Amino acid sequence: MLLPAVANADAPAAPQPAPASKRGKGFAVPTPVRTEHEGEPVNVTGQETIYDSKTDIFVVKGDAVMSQGGSVLKADEIDIMRRERKARAIGHVHLIDPEIEMWATDGTIDITNETMVLNNAKVLAKKDIYHLEGKQIVKLEGQSYEVKDGFFTTCGCEKGTPDWSINADQMVVNMGHTGTAKNATFDVAGYPIMKFPYFVFPADTSRHSGLLMGREGHSGLRGYQWLQPYYIAIGKSSDATVALDVETSQRVGGLGEYRLVNGKDDYFWVDGAFYNESLRSDANRVGDVTDTQMADPHIPLDRYGTIAMTREHLTDDLMAYGDTVSVSDSLYLREMNVWTLSHGFGTSFSSLRNAPSEFGLLDQFEDAFVRLGGNWNQDLIQPQQFALQRLPDATVTGRQELFNNLMFADYDAEAVNFYRYQGIDGLRLDANPRVTLPWRWGDYVYGYGEVGSQAAFYDTAGHNLQIIPVGATPKYPEPTCANGGGAVLNLNNCVAVSASSADGTSARIVPYAKAGISTVLDRVYDVEWKSIEKLKNTIEPFANFYYVPNIYQGNMPLFDSFDRLNSRSLVSYGFTTRLFAKSRGLPPEETTTETAPTEGSSDSDSTAGPLHEETIGPDTLVSHAGNIVRDGEHSSQMGSLTIQQAYDIGHPVSDGSDMSDVEALLNIYLTQVAVFSTQVDYSPRAHAGVTLADASVSYQPPWSTAKGSNMYMGKALQGSFFELAYNYANRDDTAIPPLGRNAAQFISGTAYTELFDFMGVYFSPNYDVASNQMLYTEYGLRLKSPCDCWAADFGITDSYNPNEVQLQFQLTLGGLGSYGRSPFGRNPFQQLGLVGSPTGVLPNY
Repeated sequence: MLLPAVANADAPAAPQPAPASKRGKGFAVPTPVRTEHEGEPVNVTGQETIYDSKTDIFVVKGDAVMSQGGSVLKADEIDIMRRERKARAIGHVHLIDPEIEMWATDGTIDITNETMVLNNAKVLAKKDIYHLEGKQIVKLEGQSYEVKDGFFTTCGCEKGTPDWSINADQMVVNMGHTGTAKNATFDVAGYPIMKFPYFVFPADTSRHSGLLMGREGHSGLRGYQWLQPYYIAIGKSSDATVALDVETSQRVGGLGEYRLVNGKDDYFWVDGAFYNESLRSDANRVGDVTDTQMADPHIPLDRYGTIAMTREHLTDDLMAYGDTVSVSDSLYLREMNVWTLSHGFGTSFSSLRNAPSEFGLLDQFEDAFVRLGGNWNQDLIQPQQFALQRLPDATVTGRQELFNNLMFADYDAEAVNFYRYQGIDGLRLDANPRVTLPWRWGDYVYGYGEVGSQAAFYDTAGHNLQIIPVGATPKYPEPTCANGGGAVLNLNNCVAVSASSADGTSARIVPYAKAGISTVLDRVYDVEWKSIEKLKNTIEPFANFYYVPNIYQGNMPLFDSFDRLNSRSLVSYGFTTRLFAKSRGLPPEETTTETAPTEGSSDSDSTAGPLHEETIGPDTLVSHAGNIVRDGEHSSQMGSLTIQQAYDIGHPVSDGSDMSDVEALLNIYLTQVAVFSTQVDYSPRAHAGVTLADASVSYQPPWSTAKGSNMYMGKALQGSFFELAYNYANRDDTAIPPLGRNAAQFISGTAYTELFDFMGVYFSPNYDVASNQMLYTEYGLRLKSPCDCWAADFGITDSYNPNEVQLQFQLTLGGLGSYGRSPFGRNPFQQLGLVGSPTGVLPNY
């Protein structure tokens, strides 16, 4: 009689009533006995069990199932070889594991090492992301596979022929790591497109040297651009990247980057580049210079740029720091579209008006710090001889508690030597001591009083500088004004040396006093609507007074804002109202965003060394508003409104009036859906109206996949969104004297939406209403797989400054990476997966 049986392959063989010299059928299987053994116990069930005591082999037939831990193996027949701790599965083999799912006609399994050999097999891994098929698949330890006569793709969620695949006679694939293939072809829709004798998959998360994904594009100004980087893994905490950059209509050159990271405040990053402009025609040079009124519009033949930053703790409290941007010419940053080979250095290099460098030592004490350093500015607009440098600059800042925390004494003192090649410069010693008395009346009213003084001593020499503003015409042709021989200045101010001089020493002391009072009124509403339990509204009125006596300072040098403290008896007043929502349940525990490593990085190296190149982790929602957690209750701010104004009792604030503009600031946060913010300045003087206004709205449809794809989609934009911004400034407040048009009125927007499962569109305009001119327009089209296993992005960018039309292309293979340069922007509701900068150890910079 054949009985359904349960076998424990880890249990010892029980003594049998008769010698087992041959296979016997219908043996009653002994009660499973669990013993200490390497690994978890293995259990087998089936309709029919045959046991050979001589060979210690169980043969389970008919709906055979073998389970160990979280893994389940199903087959028509499973043979368990207990001595070797191996198993053989025959017929309709199906393995279900937490990491993978496999199918095969037959195979053998090493239970101890969790390895196996499968024939006519296929493997799905990581939530159907990776898909392997082959005539034979050998599973090695971990998630590594050797495949014979098979293919690899990430289009595992699609039925039938995958959209793309890598086919090879022999293949070694480490899921999520490096894959190699011999005699390989890259197939699209089942048709071979390219053939390779040896091919390496760019999916390795360990740091190793090798070629990285390049960038390609084309524009009417640059021509065809090809950037090819190569990554060099130097050590556990350092690496480097070099790249060749070819722009067929302008330049050819190279970039190099070195990074050393030993801790959060212990790193050194430097990026350098050199270009030769021999490929560039004279027409290309002349046509690219939009601002002809800058001091040096010349484009040299050889160009270079350096961007670097460093922090190093010499002791626990003493830190050396340095940050620099240095370029060969005034147009370098504006003309280049690649400044560094990795993120973390900063952004918006193309819009810098000067290339700054700062360096020094910072020593921290309890409630104080001392800094000795300097600043060097390379002016990219005005003549360099007028650029003001701070060399050296010594600062002491601190706070001292008085009378058992009843009062606080704050102090700032500075000694700085101002230096420039031409114009007034010299030494300034300044101090700003002040005493503050905070007070409160229960939980109803809060306030403070403060008295202090600004004192400065000067030892200066040199001629003062004359500023010729936009809209004016220099009376005499000024060599430092690149305005075409006395033409109207309509792009930049002009700086010239004044005939007067200011030599010798001078000093001034200006006392001041401040006081303020505020309170908070609140009310809680029980709403019980969906996930919102309560709404809380606060109204926070405030008033402040700032007094500075009338002390003449017009004969003092003017280096920065500290050199002038204008007289005032200024009262500022207003209110802020906020709306909070209390959600049901406790706040979610603080967790770390799970991200995938970057190209050329590893999990184990993420804290010991710099991560490499682009972050590939899933984008996460940006926290747009503040949250409050108190006594286990979680509240989120949904909006705020601030309205404020200032009135000077004895001095005109603007246009002869003692009253300032009325300023309104409004922010509305609809979590994960929309963000709206606006600022409006209204002038009550002679019904002048709105002098300044800006508004922006960011909207993400609720159905948009905010968390992105479940696989790495490289640098591809993810999630539908819409963003619109408007900026306005009254022409009387934008230039002196006023120009004949409104000098500041812009509309900009960005939007991306997926029209279908296989197509998305992108549009990003920037329009100058005042000059009736489109400054920047970008159009994009995405063709994609419905299950995000590939995406092809096409973009056209038309910009005014620099004046070019550029074509960009990016191909993304899901799970592997991107090739080319993304023509799209980034979803404002999303951020890079790693907290802080892409290094994971550097602060936001």
